[in-house]
Amino acid sequence: MAHLQNKLGRFKAHLEAWFIDHEFLRVIYRNFYAISPKAYRSNHPSPGFIKQLSRKKGVKTIISMRRADKTGQYLLEKEACERFGIKLFNHAMSSRSLPDVDKILEAKTILENAEYPILIHCKSGADRAGLMSVFYELFIEKKSIEDSLNQLSMKYGHFRWAETGKLDYFFDSFLEFQKTNPDISFLEWVTEHYDKPALNATFHSAGWANIVVNKILRRE
Repeated sequence: MAHLQNKLGRFKAHLEAWFIDHEFLRVIYRNFYAISPKAYRSNHPSPGFIKQLSRKKGVKTIISMRRADKTGQYLLEKEACERFGIKLFNHAMSSRSLPDVDKILEAKTILENAEYPILIHCKSGADRAGLMSVFYELFIEKKSIEDSLNQLSMKYGHFRWAETGKLDYFFDSFLEFQKTNPDISFLEWVTEHYDKPALNATFHSAGWANIVVNKILRRE
């Protein structure tokens, strides 16, 4: 983490995290919730918040739905995880496209092999964190899709009317398929029946919602 080895580099990393990546807003509202006694979700955690998670919640693993890159927010998160003995997984996914099959299967593997308690996060804690939280409830807690979809909710700032609604549309498409194919599981549907291009062609979002998500909230 060469960027953090000197005072200027560290100062620039904090500036980027605070003012370009909006930590100045996250420090006011962390969007932090418990999914279960051993799993939590939030927006991008600061080093100070990671320290709290380690000491107060005993978090052993952080699953970031963002890329591992050279940005200040990533470098500061990685450093904090190393300092407090937390395993960091970067499982980058998009909030504005239907998920790829390989990403879904990889998410399942990460969740099944993670050391708990865990924190799941994206930038805002609304969309991709919600998607991974659905996968957690589905694959780890063994809940139904219907019960798990409460993780994609306005409660967390998720807009199903914008392009981010593709995440809801993905699960809704399975539930519609299941009505006439009740014996086919979610994973079977994903690997054998899921047609991403066809679903993309039939999805429609609302212009006003995209303005809110893309221009006002500036989601990734």
